[in-house]
Amino acid sequence: MKRLLLIILVMCFVVSIGIVALAEVKFGNWDRWDEELPPADNERWYWAFPPSLPRVWTFTTGFGKEGKDLGFLSSEMFFYGTKSGKTRASVVFYSSGNINEKDWDIPNADLALVAFPPKKGKMAVRAYKMENKIFKLFEEWEIPFKDGEAVVAKNRKFYQEFKMWISSRADVDEKWLQGVLPLLFVQDKTFIIYDVWGFKYLPPKW
Repeated sequence: MKRLLLIILVMCFVVSIGIVALAEVKFGNWDRWDEELPPADNERWYWAFPPSLPRVWTFTTGFGKEGKDLGFLSSEMFFYGTKSGKTRASVVFYSSGNINEKDWDIPNADLALVAFPPKKGKMAVRAYKMENKIFKLFEEWEIPFKDGEAVVAKNRKFYQEFKMWISSRADVDEKWLQGVLPLLFVQDKTFIIYDVWGFKYLPPKW
């Protein structure tokens, strides 16, 4: 019994070390990643691709009179760790479809995912949720820095949060949901988190 308790204590200690290590992430000119996202007017925010607009997602669910369009916006951006942009984090914002894409800004979004530059073959991923006009951190984890790696596993809080967020608009199945959530794509020394359905539309060099 004592041995079992000792093992449990050791495991808790190891887990706590891992959590602290993630909480100490410093990146760019922002040092509060463990609390909230940088504000929209931070100079290090950049769109990932032209034309510097969110992507509009529109799908028809159901059939006939029962069918309805599901719309939302996804906005792919980078947060530069260095002014040159050679070091940067990949960010995806999710917003409801009732926002005009031309008027979109970071405060219009509801959820956000951030993938930081890798260290020792691992990548830190953080999930944020809009609360009182501030994106608050609510989950963090690590994934292997590997091309094609799923960013959000089914057991993550973000997966369930995103599923509930989508389901409030229309019924969706798991296959559709996994097609919308991002994978990690690596090209040379550059990376981006991007959904598998949109991957074929990525510019040749990003």
